[in-house]
Amino acid sequence: MVNSVSDNSDEKEFWENVDTQFEEKVQDFSKTLNIAVIGKVSSGKSSLINALLKRSRKKAIAEVGAEAGVTTKLKVLRLDERVRLIDSPGLDDVRTENSNITREFLKHIDVGILVVTGAADASQKRYLDDLRAHCESVFVVLNKIDEWGKLSPLALEKVITQWKEVLQIEKIYPVCAFGYDIDTPPSTPLDIRGVCWLREDIENFLGSKGKDLLLARHMGEKKSYAIGIIATALIAVTVQAFIPGSAAYITATQAAAIVSLSYLYTGEILSSQAAFALLRAFASEAATTTLFLWFKSFLPPTGIIDIAAAVIAVSITLAILTTVNSILADGAKLEEDELLKSKFRTNRKQAETALKSLALTDLKDLPSLKGMLEKFL
Repeated sequence: MVNSVSDNSDEKEFWENVDTQFEEKVQDFSKTLNIAVIGKVSSGKSSLINALLKRSRKKAIAEVGAEAGVTTKLKVLRLDERVRLIDSPGLDDVRTENSNITREFLKHIDVGILVVTGAADASQKRYLDDLRAHCESVFVVLNKIDEWGKLSPLALEKVITQWKEVLQIEKIYPVCAFGYDIDTPPSTPLDIRGVCWLREDIENFLGSKGKDLLLARHMGEKKSYAIGIIATALIAVTVQAFIPGSAAYITATQAAAIVSLSYLYTGEILSSQAAFALLRAFASEAATTTLFLWFKSFLPPTGIIDIAAAVIAVSITLAILTTVNSILADGAKLEEDELLKSKFRTNRKQAETALKSLALTDLKDLPSLKGMLEKFL
């Protein structure tokens, strides 16, 4: 939606509006994220961390060994300069270690995960209470549920109920994260169960704090997060196309989504100026439709023309964001101007084709858009 404006005062007002909208939409990537994974030695914490981060066996981030006590006391995983994850038997071990890192960590823990295994153990309640006193949100995980599969079908259900009663909790996540052990034969597939529900609830909590992408950037698989960013932007653009002065809102939405995609893949915080510069490059490739949307955004509601403008705005946004995603996913640079424009031309045609099968109501429906994007990407 970026285009030149003949009147300097109008242009200044437009960009002031864009900047305001952009600041409201873009996530603050300078925040920190601290996660504590607490549980007895050999409770499977390291395996759970790998499964939680969607890691393959070859790209496991947390060391897993066959002998008990690979993580004997404390392991600090610095995923980057802002994201820290501590794997420990308990917060007392974090306090005992008493380094600058752990002291800062204890000041603010966003997420606490208590990992338990086997039969219900009342002694674990003190670890849960300690986490609750220090964390914004706590999740309890019953790990190694594959061990219960050898018993009666009701055995797992029974032990889940017992853990809930002992810990005095309403929800527990039964999971399996088998196969990360270095001695597991390469031909043995990973057995990951239940982790997706835990991950989803953690991400929803972090999303409410504006920190979901801080963790998503470290996931072994990023496609689903890119789809979420693009789909959310498309829904916003669909609504914004009907608002007077929509050009500023749509431009800010596109720029914020570009910044989010850039951070997801590279960990670099793209400036608003860099994002706007990219939008200008795209606008030069779609000058006619961009000009139409620009002037349309300053007209009063006009029914059919509004619907047409919404479809065009969504189509252009889809082409822009899938182009950015494609380049970043391939490890290329957004500064490669010819590559950018070439992919945009291709994606623009594909976007127009993809949207033909969707009704206007579908453009406001997250599952419909995610389904379309899954095929598109």
